[in-house]
Amino acid sequence: MRIKKGIDITRESWMVLRKDRELLFFPLCSAVAAALIVATILSAGFLIPSFGQWASGVMDEEQAHSIGEQALGIVCLFVIYFIEWFIAVYFNTALVGCALIRFSGGDPTIKDGFRIANRRLPQILAWALFTSAVGTILSAVEQRLGWFGKLIVRLVGLTWAVSTYFVVPVLAAEGASPITAVKRSVALLKKTWGEGLAGNIAIRVASLGVTLMIVGLAVLGFALAAYVESKVIAIATGALLVLCLVLMGIIGSALRQVFLAALYEFSKTGNVPAGFSENSMRSALISSP
Repeated sequence: MRIKKGIDITRESWMVLRKDRELLFFPLCSAVAAALIVATILSAGFLIPSFGQWASGVMDEEQAHSIGEQALGIVCLFVIYFIEWFIAVYFNTALVGCALIRFSGGDPTIKDGFRIANRRLPQILAWALFTSAVGTILSAVEQRLGWFGKLIVRLVGLTWAVSTYFVVPVLAAEGASPITAVKRSVALLKKTWGEGLAGNIAIRVASLGVTLMIVGLAVLGFALAAYVESKVIAIATGALLVLCLVLMGIIGSALRQVFLAALYEFSKTGNVPAGFSENSMRSALISSP
């Protein structure tokens, strides 16, 4: 039943997103920024071979490294985490902020999203620093432990991911500090336990299903290209495949943030978000014991 409720809320999230298609701009910006960062890192390793060899060597836990190399490697890992988290949280805060405006009866614009994210910039920076430190520590510990230790670290990481589920809407709406945001997230999670995660999983499963269909069509396209020996068809199929996969990633990300904003709004105020049914929202709200 809980999975079905999650699917129902996912469908309603899609209907909300269809009314505010401009919200897709934020995950698009996030994806582009992340791609540029990855391209920059790969380019640095390619253009400066010594840097690339050093970076790959530091990440190899079987090689012996000096304390200075290990420290520098940890710093680099922290910087990468920080940049990735800052970009993701910044644009997700903008999207969730717009969704909350829609739920309160307003008509959000892209400008509103950036205004909200910029207003919460100190909190976003603080959260990016905080969660990057946690991620760096977990990664550093994992590299130095055996298989059992790695399993424990990954379970801790999973617990951390679940505990911080509502952090973005808390940042967008309340501007809380990192510690307060985690506490608020845990408190809200107790109210929505099960449905929040089920809805998130439902969105991912739906996205995966569409993605598999796209890949299946691409396979047929490549098979046709091979049969008729056409490079044009092969290139066109490859380009369409990449484009569709990127679009699915962007839409899936936007759906998850809209759904997250709806759960936050209802669990905090008791008001049914615009575009969602009262039955779906009330079934997703579980009173804390």
